[in-house]
Amino acid sequence: MDESTLQLISGIGTKLTQLSRPNKDVLIKSLRQAVNALSQIEQPSANEASTKAQMLGKLKAATEPLRNSIIKHGLSNHTDKDARLLVAICVGEFFRILAPQPPFADKYLRDIFKLILSVFVELADSTSAFFSRRVKILETVARCKCCVIMLDIDCDDLIIEMFNIFFSVVRDHHQQSLINDILSIMSDILNEEVSSQLMEVILGNLIQERKDTTSAASQLAASIIQSCAEKLQPYICGFLKSCSLDRDSVGSELKESYHEIVLKIFQCAPEMLDAIIPSLTQELMTDQVDARIKAVNLIGKLLLCPEYRVAQRYHALFVEFLKRFADKSSEVRVAALQCAKACCLANPLGIESLELHTSVKDRLLDFDDKVRMQAVIVACDIARSNLKYTSPEFISEFTERLRDKKISVRKKALQKVMEVYRDYCDKCAEGHITICDHFEQIPCKVLMLCYDKDCKEFRSQNIELVIAEELFPVLLPVEERTRHWIHLFSLFSPSHVKALTAILSQKRRLQTEMRNFLALRRKEKEISSEDIQKKLKSSFVKMSASFPVPSKAEECFDKLNHTKDNKIFSSLNVLLDDATLESALEKRYPIPVLRSYHTAYPKLN
Repeated sequence: MDESTLQLISGIGTKLTQLSRPNKDVLIKSLRQAVNALSQIEQPSANEASTKAQMLGKLKAATEPLRNSIIKHGLSNHTDKDARLLVAICVGEFFRILAPQPPFADKYLRDIFKLILSVFVELADSTSAFFSRRVKILETVARCKCCVIMLDIDCDDLIIEMFNIFFSVVRDHHQQSLINDILSIMSDILNEEVSSQLMEVILGNLIQERKDTTSAASQLAASIIQSCAEKLQPYICGFLKSCSLDRDSVGSELKESYHEIVLKIFQCAPEMLDAIIPSLTQELMTDQVDARIKAVNLIGKLLLCPEYRVAQRYHALFVEFLKRFADKSSEVRVAALQCAKACCLANPLGIESLELHTSVKDRLLDFDDKVRMQAVIVACDIARSNLKYTSPEFISEFTERLRDKKISVRKKALQKVMEVYRDYCDKCAEGHITICDHFEQIPCKVLMLCYDKDCKEFRSQNIELVIAEELFPVLLPVEERTRHWIHLFSLFSPSHVKALTAILSQKRRLQTEMRNFLALRRKEKEISSEDIQKKLKSSFVKMSASFPVPSKAEECFDKLNHTKDNKIFSSLNVLLDDATLESALEKRYPIPVLRSYHTAYPKLN
């Protein structure tokens, strides 16, 4: 131990003590000297107790004047920020070198700890020139475990304040060493004494991800729960049980976030909840619909963690969860379907996913149309996520909803099955799947919507648009489209042929009527008469019948007739020319390609 360093520290303290009111410059200069000197002193490490006590005695004597001056001049509450930081550094060093004895009497320690907390508040600003000094104070406080003293001097309010400070200042970009020091301080406190207030602070931050701190505070809370699981478990489990059994009696506002807390704890310390998770079975059977929905949503999220094998570990709970697919409330059934989708997408080959598939399939025949619609959405999204392993029966089940008694369900089914078919076409083009009957049945069944007379959206004009614009992915090559058309045509029944013929005949009538319109227009230029105007009007009506909204189409044809740009009509004449059409078809669908399909599908010959 360097005697000169001890003398320097003692001299600085004596000098400051003798001053009645040291000015800022003298104070800053003296404190900087003290900080440099204190950093050179190591804590006594002698093997013999008597020797160590003797060395500690020297340190106490040397630092006593400086410690006294801090108390005498109230330096822990100095108005200058720089001065307070230097005082805090000195205080941290006192705790370090004099440990395990506190460097100040109990009656002064409250102000000393308030000073230390004021330094911790500034840890959020990592760009500050003093950031490294503040981190050093944090490190020193963590290593000497001095914050535990706050428990002995009844500073529970400061402990809660300190926890809140740590949660408010922690950031994702902070170094792990800084996070570890914060964890160390908090763990030391909790390992000595846990209170309901501290538990609430931790749980509140566990579920709250503020915009300014992103997920750092939540992650810190999760780390604390992991580190002090044994100490926290009785308090947390007691709180959660109260929320589950008699929520009205719980005074904490956190009771409204009970399910979110369970989920977050399950994700970081699942063993802590072994006594809590099974009790969710009762929540699934409660009379309150909103409570059942919340329980269903929570269990659905727990199932998203396949590594914890919730369905196997808590089988009775999973069985009751499956029963919610047949719940008397349609809202609960819809919630269960949404959970099934998330689970199957996250773990498509899991054992629980197979059982969820069955539950989803059953809801496709639910008596409530809103549930059937949700079941169609879920079933199609599940199929899209794993096309290769989707069974023909499952595809057939959700495709049958194209014939649902409710128009709203049929519309949604059309939208979703087309998404499935487009994904299937992409997978075929990429070589991941081979063309197969059960997927090709989708456009076959879409064609049959032409026979749906009670819905204008399914008129042949609309189905033509669906087939032309929505059947295949936009970038799917022509040859791939041809392969699918040939295959699905091989599956056609007479009813399919009739439906497609109706669409094509309608197309042919439009072409014929368009030629008639162009001829009438040429006549109108030569001989303008009322008779020709009537014929033009009649032609517009006939052509408009081929479009989804005839009234709008008729207006557009009238505007077209008054267009002065002859290039448009020249282009229309070229498009309607039979020779042009045949040439375009030959380029788009080469004869050798078509012949190869005729060989593969003799039915087409």
